[in-house]
Amino acid sequence: MKKTILLPFVLLLFLQACKKDKNTTYKVKYSVTGTNVTQFKINFANTEKLLVTPFTGTRDTTFYQSGGSTLMLDAKADSHNSLIGFISVNDIIVSTFTDTDIDGDSKTQVKIDYTISQ
Repeated sequence: MKKTILLPFVLLLFLQACKKDKNTTYKVKYSVTGTNVTQFKINFANTEKLLVTPFTGTRDTTFYQSGGSTLMLDAKADSHNSLIGFISVNDIIVSTFTDTDIDGDSKTQVKIDYTISQ
């Protein structure tokens, strides 16, 4: 009788130990490089943040997010130079985009979306 009761309990403990941890936290870095950057907007954990602009050069910011989060970067610049943006997770670049102002209007924009898998 004890073995019959104990077996499901042991099986349940084993299954719990094998489950993937959904509470894993990831280091997320957003970075933008450009000339006369006029917008540096990020979205994480369903919260939109505007970072300080205007600037020329590189700016970045780091947050910690859980798995399953959707990350977004939206940057704009008034310049004919390239605007580069990237998102890295745990120090690995997972998404990047460069706008080289191909249409010659002296306006560049970088939009990136990335979802951290669970």
